[in-house]
Amino acid sequence: MNKIRLTAVALAGATLLTVAGTPAQAETPWCTGSDLVVSAHDMRSPSSASKAHQIRFAAAEGVSCTIGGSLSDVRFLDADGEDLGIEPTVQSGEYVEVPVGGYREAAVYVASQIHGPRVTPASIRITLPGQDGPGDSVTVAWPSNLSPVVRLGSLTAPVS
Repeated sequence: MNKIRLTAVALAGATLLTVAGTPAQAETPWCTGSDLVVSAHDMRSPSSASKAHQIRFAAAEGVSCTIGGSLSDVRFLDADGEDLGIEPTVQSGEYVEVPVGGYREAAVYVASQIHGPRVTPASIRITLPGQDGPGDSVTVAWPSNLSPVVRLGSLTAPVS
């Protein structure tokens, strides 16, 4: 009986040493353009004075990564890829880093005035935030018209 207890204690001790000696899991890598599936969608606006959109950042199959900060070099493009000249205001909120992967996504909310002239972009080109500066540039289809007065928020976990 004592041999069994000693063997169990020895195995438990060896297991603890193995776990304690294992290096910590590597941090989740920063998202690049190829890590993400980026899409733009119409959404219901919380204000009757604005039209709302959401840009979603989902991880590609089998990827887990982290993204945070603000988008830069945001350009709305026509069907020929020409810049429509819309200069969005990028509102910087509290800086957060959002883990993306599995069911977790990140989002940027976009608002434009409901009244006034309208333009219908075919796509939006954005530069993702990199870990130490600007990241990759991605272009995605844009779902509908908007006013040339556009505001973009910072990356955040999406509101359900």
